[in-house]
Amino acid sequence: MLLGYFTEEAYNKLLHDIQRNTENYSSPDEWLSTYFGGNDYFKMSSVDVSVFVPDYTPGKKDDAQKSREDLVNTRLIYDAFKSLTPLQASNKYLWTYLCHAEPAYSAYIRDRWLQEERENTIRSRFFVTTPGSLLNDNALSRLWWYGYLTYDRKNSNHYWLTEILFTNQTICTDVMDTFNRMNFDRMRGVLMAIRDFKNVIGDNEGITEYFRECKKYLNHYAAVTTLEFLDSDEIRDLAFNYMMKLREEKQNGNGGTGPKSRKKKKR
Repeated sequence: MLLGYFTEEAYNKLLHDIQRNTENYSSPDEWLSTYFGGNDYFKMSSVDVSVFVPDYTPGKKDDAQKSREDLVNTRLIYDAFKSLTPLQASNKYLWTYLCHAEPAYSAYIRDRWLQEERENTIRSRFFVTTPGSLLNDNALSRLWWYGYLTYDRKNSNHYWLTEILFTNQTICTDVMDTFNRMNFDRMRGVLMAIRDFKNVIGDNEGITEYFRECKKYLNHYAAVTTLEFLDSDEIRDLAFNYMMKLREEKQNGNGGTGPKSRKKKKR
């Protein structure tokens, strides 16, 4: 199928009128043609993709269920839309159009996020407004980029890194918020560190706070040191050793520098 996209004028009009249209976003009925007074609000691209149908169980979900569904849908959308180039996949008008105009996609978004009418939720999940929202917020673009940035062509299980990314929802967001996010080798190194550290601590100890501190360390490290010559194994060692150091400090009660001593950030 060919992908469509909003015109710039249509996108801006919808973004401006979110408050006016909140009830429309909660309804399964088609409303765009009436709202725009015709069908000149979008154009068809020349990008031909396979059909993607979101796979989800309707109803409220816990963090683990969301991560499992995100993993499944990341595989589905990336396999279907693999012909997109990164430049095409950065088009905010394309993703915003798909979220609004395709009934299967808008139904998925309503079920996952729109349990009540909230303007900020509509803005973040139906639209792309910033590079950050492209990677972490928009209901569809986030899944494609998760796939693109973790798809390992050299491994028989192309999505083994994606599986680590979805350790939990917070880990996923934090990994995408590190310096490595647009570089496959760095992404691979960080995800291997998460896998190996999780294997050390087991299931009885949470990894989220350790990696949140590690993310700060990695971002600072990248700001003051060139990382161009570090391969994925060296990035893995950098992140893994730092998390092990945090854990040792926590266990020894050394100066309160471990994750538990820092005030948790609200999400």
